[in-house]
Amino acid sequence: MFTVSWRLADGTAGGVEVRGRDRFSFGRQGCTVELDLPGLSREALVVRDTAPGPVVFRGQRDNGAFVALVTLLGQRRWLEEGTAANLTADANRVELHLAGEVVFTADISFGIRPRTFERLLPESATPA
Repeated sequence: MFTVSWRLADGTAGGVEVRGRDRFSFGRQGCTVELDLPGLSREALVVRDTAPGPVVFRGQRDNGAFVALVTLLGQRRWLEEGTAANLTADANRVELHLAGEVVFTADISFGIRPRTFERLLPESATPA
């Protein structure tokens, strides 16, 4: 489970809790949060739950857009079109910039969990 607290450039904001195999998406059409904006892709961003933490996928086409994972210290890691990256305790904010402005920001809260192979190990064999 993870929680997404999001806001748009116009000040609209909200939050959603994502459980199990559900996902959070932002884009122009058919998404959890929709924004009809020229240059914005249908599914610009998708966040799914994984271990040890959620993963964000950039579906946003170039169109002059930039997508960043932002650390607690404000450093940005830019994601290329069609790539994904794991969120971490230190980098849990996602920004989408379009036409030189931040149009979408999401802060994702989650608990760090063991990786799948670690969860499948017998308890006595779990690495410390």
